[in-house]
Amino acid sequence: MSYQIPCSPVVSETEEKKSRFICWLGPVQDKAAFQRELERARGEFPDASHHCTALIIGNPANPEVMQSDDDGEPGGSAGRPMLELLLKQGVGNVGAIVTRYFGGTKLGVGGLMRAYRGSVGAALQKVDLKTFVPRLAVVIGCDFAQESRLRFLAGQHGGTCADAEYSDRVSMRVTLPQDQWISMREQLIAEGFEIGSCVEQ
Repeated sequence: MSYQIPCSPVVSETEEKKSRFICWLGPVQDKAAFQRELERARGEFPDASHHCTALIIGNPANPEVMQSDDDGEPGGSAGRPMLELLLKQGVGNVGAIVTRYFGGTKLGVGGLMRAYRGSVGAALQKVDLKTFVPRLAVVIGCDFAQESRLRFLAGQHGGTCADAEYSDRVSMRVTLPQDQWISMREQLIAEGFEIGSCVEQ
């Protein structure tokens, strides 16, 4: 299933009762990359009160990774509302870091939840999103006589053929949208193609 992902990072700033909330929101492929972004934020704003985070890797409907952190704010008042908003908006492969400078007035749990959610909401208003279609790379084997048929079937399912290897048979790498794989696989099996390794991209 397709979902929305950020094209590039954005930064937005909001204020609530003199507390400043600076939100970085951008595309993230893995936890290590997100951790590097968090370290960058901590280095850029070393005197900030908190650096709260939310991270979704993969499809927001069924994420590979989904995590949040309140970074010392009352439990559930920061990271969770940030994460819930990203999930509600259907954005995947995304990270959000909200840096807070305390303004002297306590906001209470409800106020914090609104402020952190609002900070991410402001960033979502600025960011450009694009549709991401998960794809599969599948190695398929066939006789020489079947090669043109394999290329035809791949094209019919929105796929591309590459990395063909020729020995006594043809071994071809086909990349296609995940949601097309079940129907193509049925055709391949029915026509006697050999299905090899299958990797998500």
